[in-house]
Amino acid sequence: MASVLCQNGCGRDCGKGADGRVFPTCCKSCAYLKKERGLCGHDIDCDIRANEAVCPPWYWKSAAVWPEPFHEEVGGEYVKEMGTKILQRRLPDWKVVRCERIEDAVLWDKYTAKRAQLRERSVAKANIQPETAESIQYSANTTLDHRVNEVWLLHGTSEEAAKAISHSNFLPSSGGCFGSGIYFADDARKSNQYASRTAEDQKIMLLCRVALGGVKVLPEGQDRSADRFAADPSIDSILGTTDAKEFVVYDSAQIYPEYIMYYQEIGTA
Repeated sequence: MASVLCQNGCGRDCGKGADGRVFPTCCKSCAYLKKERGLCGHDIDCDIRANEAVCPPWYWKSAAVWPEPFHEEVGGEYVKEMGTKILQRRLPDWKVVRCERIEDAVLWDKYTAKRAQLRERSVAKANIQPETAESIQYSANTTLDHRVNEVWLLHGTSEEAAKAISHSNFLPSSGGCFGSGIYFADDARKSNQYASRTAEDQKIMLLCRVALGGVKVLPEGQDRSADRFAADPSIDSILGTTDAKEFVVYDSAQIYPEYIMYYQEIGTA
């Protein structure tokens, strides 16, 4: 039987149900976005079927030039409002005054290759619902691959480090409450402790995609030798709890630093 193309004109094959029924569109996201925004965009399942989910998210400006090399830092009111919503769950007196989305072909290629590797390994689904998930728009959440425990998490840092990370990704810290690794939180108060001020008296926080893979959940309290779990091929990250949840990964390929948020106390902006 010849393939039937999505009626939205995106060029992808129509989706099929488990019973073999052919749907009029490739996925629900494509139908929703065509109706609401007049553009084609796809959920993670559709991306996996079409190209193993190596193409950039539909909302990236640079998606139109992929697979050509690119690095763009894209601002806008949408990302600023989203960042403020995430922050104000825990820091109600702060707001994002500028937010840049990092669109980098090299970092995205490395990230999606690692994500596909985790998918192929069929990691166990973790019962984790980060606080950040409640502040991300529905259509953006559909680009997350929950089969590899992909989430958005926060990381407080300096402007200089954020710019370096946006081009070359993270370097593991030498130690912390859970040993060496790359640390994230889902609570803005926790990440705010590590955020540095700029010359304009703003602070910096990254909002990153993180493919947690196989997650080892630790008992509450510090474990400064928890990086011993990095030697276990079934464990790709750990989740520990101190005054907040802390997520630690060991391989920077599991991270895509998607947003740089510049934020400030209300009344000082």
